Amino acid sequence: MNLNWVYQIPLWLLVIPVFLLMLLAPMEVGFRLGARQHRAHPDAKEAARGDVTIAAMLTLLGLMLAFTYSFSMSRADLRKRAFTAEVNALSTAFLRADLAAEPGRTVLSEHLLNYARSRLVTREMVSNWSEFEKVIERSMEAQSKLWPATRTAVRHHGDMTDPEKALLISAINDVLDAHTSRMAVIFDRIPAPVLALLLLIAASALSMAAYNATLSGHQYRLRLTAFAVILAVLMCVIVDFDFILHGFIRINHESLAALIQEMEASLEP
Repeated sequence: MNLNWVYQIPLWLLVIPVFLLMLLAPMEVGFRLGARQHRAHPDAKEAARGDVTIAAMLTLLGLMLAFTYSFSMSRADLRKRAFTAEVNALSTAFLRADLAAEPGRTVLSEHLLNYARSRLVTREMVSNWSEFEKVIERSMEAQSKLWPATRTAVRHHGDMTDPEKALLISAINDVLDAHTSRMAVIFDRIPAPVLALLLLIAASALSMAAYNATLSGHQYRLRLTAFAVILAVLMCVIVDFDFILHGFIRINHESLAALIQEMEASLEP
């Protein structure tokens, strides 16, 4: 199941119409069913107090929340590491491009600069998934020019030694590999079945809690509503780790922007 449509929705819209309503609606059903059962069988409150099902459901909910939060946070950490690795690879490749002789040196450095610019993607630059895919296409086009420029640079007659050629080729390979790693972690998100199962468990737990509370003669509507709100916000935080366009938890791109400025200053005549 493709969840790209979810990640195009502003995050604050997920709190009220999606997550919150999917939790409050089952909770209200539980209240109504519990009230009906309480009116029909007033002596059922003792059975409700001894029911261990709700405790088991809340325990399962806690485990699912912990696992999905850990999964999302680890993926966000991998994205940060991949971004840092790509910035380091670009910086190293740009420095080693000075080992090449002219005119290959300048041509390769300019292609590295153009590629670095294509890798700087901010929320202000894209507003939907289609624009993000176009940014990726432009980045791939800029990347396709790196290897031909490298091959020309190392084959050009000059005083470049074989070890220096090996260092330059290795640096360019690292840039290409960093692109693959970064793209892989960008699209590595919470599987749709896992997110659906989390919502199902949360909705079921709230519904059963509301049912048991009403069956025992106490609704606790305010407390359960507050609990539902907290759950909705927590789920949004979990999903927010996977947002790359409109999320609140984002990767800081200042290091790449600073590198681009240094590259531009180095190429200025």
